[in-house]
Amino acid sequence: MDMGEVCRRLSVQRGKPIRLVAYPFAVPGPFGWWGSTPDTDYILYQAETTPAHQQHIIAHELGHLLADHQPDPDEDPLWATMMPDISPEVIRRALRRTSYDTLQEQEAEIAATMLLEAAAVVECVQLPALSPRAGRAQRALGDRLVWL
Repeated sequence: MDMGEVCRRLSVQRGKPIRLVAYPFAVPGPFGWWGSTPDTDYILYQAETTPAHQQHIIAHELGHLLADHQPDPDEDPLWATMMPDISPEVIRRALRRTSYDTLQEQEAEIAATMLLEAAAVVECVQLPALSPRAGRAQRALGDRLVWL
């Protein structure tokens, strides 16, 4: 399962869409960004990197979202310059880091590892064939392998 599907499922559970946007961040610089409005969460990820790295960036930003981390207010002017089309409200909720020396970054990285591991397990594990009755019960009880 890729992080796009994780975002889709999480959006359903939260009742709020998560919009993924490939963005050509300048290098060196951040690889990802999470911002939130009352109606939508946005995750921007580096457009010019490998698909595996993009999945990791998205998972990391999801870690910030799941932990409800708060942004560093000193970064507002930087983001207003980099992305003038994004409202100040979204900028204030944005998270952008380039190192893992803060507790928030460490938490987001741990969450990313857990999300990517769970997604990989879902791809590898096959449920046995179910009878029609067992299949109905499984659908009613939910997917026991996917915790999102």
